[in-house]
Amino acid sequence: MGWQLESIPSPNSIRNWAQKSGYYIYEDTDINDFPEGYAAIVDESMMVGSEKLLLTLGVSSVKTKEEALSDEDVRVLNMRVQTSWNSTGIGRVFEEVEKKMTGSPAYVVSDNASTISKAVRDKGYIHIRDVGHTFGLFIQQVYEKEEDFRQFMKEVSGVKFREVMRPSAYLLPPKQRTIARFMNLSGTVKWAATMLKSFNRLSPEEQVIFSFIPQHRQLILEMEEVFTSVNSLLQRLKKSGISTTTAEECTGDIELLQASQYQRVVTVGGLIATYIQKENGKKSIPEEKWHISSDVIESLFGSYKARKSPNAMNGVTKQIFILPLLTRINAKKGLTSGWFKTCLEYVFLKDLDEWKDEHLSENRTVKRRKLLCT
Repeated sequence: MGWQLESIPSPNSIRNWAQKSGYYIYEDTDINDFPEGYAAIVDESMMVGSEKLLLTLGVSSVKTKEEALSDEDVRVLNMRVQTSWNSTGIGRVFEEVEKKMTGSPAYVVSDNASTISKAVRDKGYIHIRDVGHTFGLFIQQVYEKEEDFRQFMKEVSGVKFREVMRPSAYLLPPKQRTIARFMNLSGTVKWAATMLKSFNRLSPEEQVIFSFIPQHRQLILEMEEVFTSVNSLLQRLKKSGISTTTAEECTGDIELLQASQYQRVVTVGGLIATYIQKENGKKSIPEEKWHISSDVIESLFGSYKARKSPNAMNGVTKQIFILPLLTRINAKKGLTSGWFKTCLEYVFLKDLDEWKDEHLSENRTVKRRKLLCT
C-alpha cells in the first residue's frame, strides 16, 4: 500500500483492518452500484458447525461482459446466519435487501433448493435457475435409478475404498462432492473414458482391479457423449448469459444430444432444450442478456472457507466481513491506501461487535471455555 511502517503489523491488527474494510464496503453498498438495475444471486452455504450462512449478492441485471462472473462484478447485499433456513426466513432477508436497495431485484439466480424457490415465488420475483445445478439435476433424473449406472457408481466407490492405500492408488478416480454429486460427475466420467482407452497399457494386476471399466464400456461412452455437449453448453451460457442469441447458439449442442443413438442422451437433450427456452422466455426483452449462473457465490464461499478458522466450533465469526472485501480487493482498478485509511477511520471495533451481537450466534468455543473454566 506504500505505507512506511516501522514494523510489520500484528496478525490481530491486520485481521481488524480486513474486517473494518469489509464492514465499510458492506454498509456502503446500495442501488447506486447498479445504475441499470440489479439482480440477486442467493445461496445457502455450507454448514459451519450448527450454522448455515445465507448469502445474497447483487449484480448488474444486464450482462455485458462476454466472460463468466468474477468476484469484482458483484457486491454483497446481505449476510445472515441461522441454524436452518425456511422460505419464511429467506423471505425476510429479501425484504431487508429490498429496503437496502430501495426496490426489488429484476430477477433472482439460485439453485433449485425448495426453500429458496418458494421464497422467490412468494415474493413474486422472477426465478432464473442456475444452469450448473439444473443440468446436474437433469442428469440425475435420467440416470440415478438406472441399474447399470447404479452398479457402475458402486464399483467406482468400492475401488476408491479398497485401493486408497495400495500401489494402484495413483489410478483412482477423482473425489466427488457429497452433496449435489451429479454436478461434478463429469470428472468421474472423464476418468473412466481415459481408463477405458488406456486399459491395455495397465499391468495385469491393475487390469484385474479395474476390470469393471470395460464391463461398463457402453455406459461410459454414453455418458461421455452427454458431458461433451453439456460442458460445451455450460461454458457458453456461463460466459454469455441467457438471451435469444445464446439460446440459438446452443442449438448445435442440443441437436447433437437429441440425435444420439442412446435414448437417455436424447432425454437429457430434451430437458435442456425446454429449460433454455423457458428461462429465456422469462424476460420481457428476449434480446437482453441475463445472468444464468451462480458459480461466483460458490467461489466466494470457497475463499471464505479457506480463510476462516479451521475450528468448526467457532462457527461464523466477524471474519465473515472478508466476503464483501473480496469483491473489491481483486478489482482491476485496485484499492488505494487512502481508501483503506477511510475505512479504518470511519469504522470502529464497537461497530463490528454490535453487528456480531445482532446477526451472529454465540461463539461455541468461547461458550465452552466459559463453562469448563468456571
